[in-house]
Amino acid sequence: MRDFLRELPHPLRQASRFGRTCIRFCQHRAARVYPQPVIIGGSPKSGTTVIAALLAKAVGAQFSNDPFWHVLYHDAKDFLLPDILEGRLTVDEFINRFGAYFQARIIKDPDFAFLYPQLKARFPQSQQVFIVRDPRDNIRSILNRLKIPGNLRELEPEDNFIPSSQKGWRAIVDGRGLAISRGNYISRLSQRWCLGTRQYFDAKSSIHLVRYEDFVADKVGVIEQLADDLGLAVVNDISGEVDKQFQPRGDRNAVLENFFGRENLRIIEATCAKPMSAFGYAAGA
Repeated sequence: MRDFLRELPHPLRQASRFGRTCIRFCQHRAARVYPQPVIIGGSPKSGTTVIAALLAKAVGAQFSNDPFWHVLYHDAKDFLLPDILEGRLTVDEFINRFGAYFQARIIKDPDFAFLYPQLKARFPQSQQVFIVRDPRDNIRSILNRLKIPGNLRELEPEDNFIPSSQKGWRAIVDGRGLAISRGNYISRLSQRWCLGTRQYFDAKSSIHLVRYEDFVADKVGVIEQLADDLGLAVVNDISGEVDKQFQPRGDRNAVLENFFGRENLRIIEATCAKPMSAFGYAAGA
């Protein structure tokens, strides 16, 4: 379909884009936002997609995936998380403007991890879930996804690892909106991981935690336990779905010191030491 649209004469391509924009505008305005969704966040590449999708399948609920990314690619043409973090846009305004992405009972976006208080204010009866993954594997998986080596001193612009068109990933690696300005790309991703965990620790009594490593060890059991914790009845057998690949898989067999090099690995472990210990991730593991 996209190839067909590219072959259209320029005025027809513009008309087609305008038509799709009008349809999405009407869909957002007509949307009925779910009053108390389950809100799932975490770091990118920490297992949020697979866990949210399997939970939705298990309990027979609708699932909305990555509102910020859908807005970036289909609506606003920009990654709006920094706008919210820096006060140019509120969570309420974002939800009201893009309501079609908030109609499901289960709504997941990794970047919700930075917005739990604001989302709680909008959905006071909602339950929230935080997915965490060992930062060494988490950052390695992000870099695998972007095809970026882990042992560089810095990302040089001329290498064009993250094209300007990938605004979302650029914002994530740069730490935009989170007042992260020091250190190389490994340091910035490490600081971002720590900041994502901070809001969980600030309100952990009201946020359900899932460790990605526990999920990998017992996928069905963890999903069923999470459903029970959320007060949701399991109505579907997901045992045949648990090995479905929801995101491009990184190199889980990579030796971390070989992938990052000694200095970059040290940066992660030093930066993330305190929350790593709190989550049961041992340094040097």
